[in-house]
Amino acid sequence: MGSFFDNIHLRTTERDRVEHVWAEYWRARGEESLVWISPPYGNWISLFDWKCDQQNIDILIELSAHLSRELGCPTLAFQVQDSDLAEYWLFEQGKKADHYTSNQHYYPSYLDKEAPATEGVYSGYGPDTQAGYPSEEDNTNGGNTGLLKSITGAAVDDVELEAILRTPATFADDILTALASAIGINDIWASVGYHYLVTEGDTIPGIDHFKHLPTEKPPNPQWFEEQN
Repeated sequence: MGSFFDNIHLRTTERDRVEHVWAEYWRARGEESLVWISPPYGNWISLFDWKCDQQNIDILIELSAHLSRELGCPTLAFQVQDSDLAEYWLFEQGKKADHYTSNQHYYPSYLDKEAPATEGVYSGYGPDTQAGYPSEEDNTNGGNTGLLKSITGAAVDDVELEAILRTPATFADDILTALASAIGINDIWASVGYHYLVTEGDTIPGIDHFKHLPTEKPPNPQWFEEQN
């Protein structure tokens, strides 16, 4: 089984504002979520939301657009499904500017929610693959390198970005980590999600400087199992 994760990256250094806008989003929805928020890394802050990390694309897109609009900053949302599919959504001033997929022939089939818990935190970890494994062909779609550079302010050649986005990868995770590194996002933080930070966060450099909201620490594993 490959990796499943979601994360959001904001081109800002104002972590207090990020925390406030994230909390207001969930308050307005009348729902609760959990989040890890990194310290600034260069000009970027990385955010790992629990509900997004259940492979909920609608929430991932909506939350990313909201953060971009309210904070007035570029936002990149990353998602990986079973290490076979990598996607990003790029937002500017709350508007979606670009969407990239590494394999437009990938079709997810959702796991049975009664499946055994994965790593003790979430039963039914997300979509599994039905078709569309990596190949030597370019099956990508989207990914405008000009927009990436102009919106994120990345000082990188178009040729390098094109190579990252178009070169077939055995593990789709590698596409996003290479992209993150190229535009100034912490590549290790770009390769994990909320659940990974709960179960193996002690292996992540800088985790001691992350903030967990709304509680100081994540609930125990039983709490996650009870939510499903």
